Amino acid sequence: MSREPSKSATIREIARRAGVSIASVSRALNGKPGLGDALRERILAISREIEYRPSAAARQLISGKGAVVGISLGRQEIELRPYYILLYQHLTLALHEQGMVPVFFAHDQTALLPERAGAAILLGEFPDDSRPAFLNARGVPFVRIGEPGEGFSVAPDDRHGLYLATRHLIEGGRRHIAFVGCELELPHRQHRLKGYQGALAEAGLPERPISVPHVHDDALTGYRHLARLLSRLPEDASLPFDALVCETDELALGCLAALEDHGIAVPEQVAVTGFDDLPVLAADLTTVCQDIAVIATTGVTLLGEALAGKPPRHVSVAVALVVRQTG
Repeated sequence: MSREPSKSATIREIARRAGVSIASVSRALNGKPGLGDALRERILAISREIEYRPSAAARQLISGKGAVVGISLGRQEIELRPYYILLYQHLTLALHEQGMVPVFFAHDQTALLPERAGAAILLGEFPDDSRPAFLNARGVPFVRIGEPGEGFSVAPDDRHGLYLATRHLIEGGRRHIAFVGCELELPHRQHRLKGYQGALAEAGLPERPISVPHVHDDALTGYRHLARLLSRLPEDASLPFDALVCETDELALGCLAALEDHGIAVPEQVAVTGFDDLPVLAADLTTVCQDIAVIATTGVTLLGEALAGKPPRHVSVAVALVVRQTG
């Protein structure tokens, strides 16, 4: 009597039993080179033993370039931004578990993507982003990780997260709350700013935006910008803010260093909050936590829907305020 296939059988389980990486299992299941015959047969035998059944999305990506998912992002983000490094790691794991093969494509390599991949996941924020229109014109299914736009997308609930952080500071008695963000004058950079603005409007408090240049080291940029601002204050002048709501944890860490260098006590004189809850970096930081693993797995689920021709939709992933020492 044959047993029913296990619905929980995954590539991760095959990799554990075979003692190999998830990437090796993916290569074996998709007939890709790079494995010895004996190892390939052992992996396939284990997959048959546990009656592994790939998802619908994986079945549509079973051969040739169709098995490849291009992950598109700027080169410097993937090298220097901890958030994108973590997101990329979670995406590659989620794709491998579905039998898909992730390949990195720099933002300026988008023209090559349709030749080498059957689908795409778009990361990063770029003014006048031409990637969605380019991929649509060539019939390449894609998912965007970021604010709602054309096609499928998933993102943390940015506005609500910044609203929560700002409300927390207001309820703690802060009345001169500044927002530190990159290139706030640009419309595509304002989704988190709007959460801050909403909380201030409810409380009848004035906005104090501090726009810093967008470079690829937020911590250094935040430090330099705030240090210059503090250095220009007259010696007997009071601080223009009693709290800083920062767009990212990295900006918050740079601001914390600048405040410390100027002898300003945190949180006694100035409270500081971030956004992302990055491992290690945010250990002492009051911040908004987003579940990067859930965002990645949701993105891969939406990619399956895109491949199946389902109607596009946006998924907003819940966030939570984590109160620590800085505010």
